[in-house]
Amino acid sequence: MDHLLHPARKDKKRDESNDRDSRKEKRGSLGIHTTTKSKDRTSKKDSAKASPGLKSVVPGKFEMIMESPPAILYGSTTYSSGSLLSGRLKFDVVDPSGEVTLTNFNMRLQATTTTKKPISKECADCANKHETLKEWKFLSEPKSFLKMRDNQFPWSYLLEGRFPATTHSALGSITYAFLVNATTSMGETITFTHPLLVHRAIPPGPDKASIRIFPPTNLTGRATMPQIVHPIGKFPVSLTLSGIVEKKSESQTRWRLKKMMWRIEENSKVKSLPCEKHKHKVSEGKAIQHTDTKQLGSDEMKTGWKTDFDTIGGEIMLEFEAQLSTKPTHKASCDVDSASGLEVKHNLVIELIVAEEFVPNRNTNLITPTGAARVLRMQFALTVTERAGMGISWDDEMPPMYEDVPPSPPGYGNADKNDGAFGGAIIEEYNGPDLEYHDLEQLPTNDPNEPPRYRERDPADINAGLPMRHRPLTNDPDESGPSQIRQRLGGFRLDELEAEPALRRQRENSGDSNTEAVVDYAEGTAN
Repeated sequence: MDHLLHPARKDKKRDESNDRDSRKEKRGSLGIHTTTKSKDRTSKKDSAKASPGLKSVVPGKFEMIMESPPAILYGSTTYSSGSLLSGRLKFDVVDPSGEVTLTNFNMRLQATTTTKKPISKECADCANKHETLKEWKFLSEPKSFLKMRDNQFPWSYLLEGRFPATTHSALGSITYAFLVNATTSMGETITFTHPLLVHRAIPPGPDKASIRIFPPTNLTGRATMPQIVHPIGKFPVSLTLSGIVEKKSESQTRWRLKKMMWRIEENSKVKSLPCEKHKHKVSEGKAIQHTDTKQLGSDEMKTGWKTDFDTIGGEIMLEFEAQLSTKPTHKASCDVDSASGLEVKHNLVIELIVAEEFVPNRNTNLITPTGAARVLRMQFALTVTERAGMGISWDDEMPPMYEDVPPSPPGYGNADKNDGAFGGAIIEEYNGPDLEYHDLEQLPTNDPNEPPRYRERDPADINAGLPMRHRPLTNDPDESGPSQIRQRLGGFRLDELEAEPALRRQRENSGDSNTEAVVDYAEGTAN
């Protein structure tokens, strides 16, 4: 009924809705125009930014191919014989013309020592010290290289054992790298850097035993641990504390272990040397030394040891496993002592907290703490190095001996005396004893894929129907001339093959000249 009684209201609502729609369209059109203008502006800016200059085309690139195993220096810096390095430097031509001419081409092995606390923080020469270990000059005159050719340059070098291993510590680092520098005929420079990772591995030896004394008490600590420790993995430590009981006439005083703590410290030391520009900041001939101590692995124990008060002096025996990295953030470096001033060492620190007790001899179960306590601190030097594995130094490898080489077949001789080891050979006729020979015949078979089978011939079948000459029954080597017993070849003897046919001999002996000679080639039948 409302729409019948109030028709005007409905029309007003429709008019208002139409007005609103038209306003929305207008606003939308205005918004569209504004957005398109902004897009045009941004597109112009992007187009301006996206139109840089043409990139220069590199005429060629280098690639390092290492042939030797990883560089590992076995033994300490005093006794190590170094590591052999060898490889090939490959040059790939990338120029569209397919040919590049190099006027200068060299490579050098460089050791870089970086100090994180230089004398001048903004000076690169104060922070980095470079040392060239070896330099190779591959070209003495300009040379052209083609794209389809295999352009490789072999090189080799003996890295001396006195050099430190690759190190990254809190105060500095030592790195090695191959630096390649080449110049083309067009004046373009091509550079290439290949890092070299150098490790040091000391073979393990017998366990190291250390003794520590703690005056004014009678306590003595004995620790046994491996001589070589690796950055990754655990190592056992055995600790014995003796002299814990002091007996008197009516009572005794003894020490009881309450807690054991251990930690591994990494001590770094570096010397910062000034460059030529900043020599005035340091007195002449001196340098600034920086030290840093970082704690790596640590742990503590409150139980797990054995205490014996009945033996003379008493003993406390303790065993545990320590490791350099107990957390993922702990990254241990190997021991380094370089001439450039960077030094890294590690120590194992053990702290024992002991408390004093008073015990009467009449009743040993009656224990009275005296309230006195001590902290026993022990420090042991650790030698941290990489794992040697099954590798040995290059000079310890045993070369093959003459008796280890298997016998090889003799080479063919040559009459030419200038033809190496086989020159000047003389071919002689064999005059030795007769060789054993068995005449074999092949057996027939129906299967073509079956391997052939043979059997020995019967001598009666071999000599059937053939003329025989008289042969001496002796084969005395003392007689002059070669042996009269001939070798059988293919069922016939050599003297039988050389014999004249019987028919021809009969005609010649008859003396009839008018009769035509008949030649018989002794062609027989096959058995």
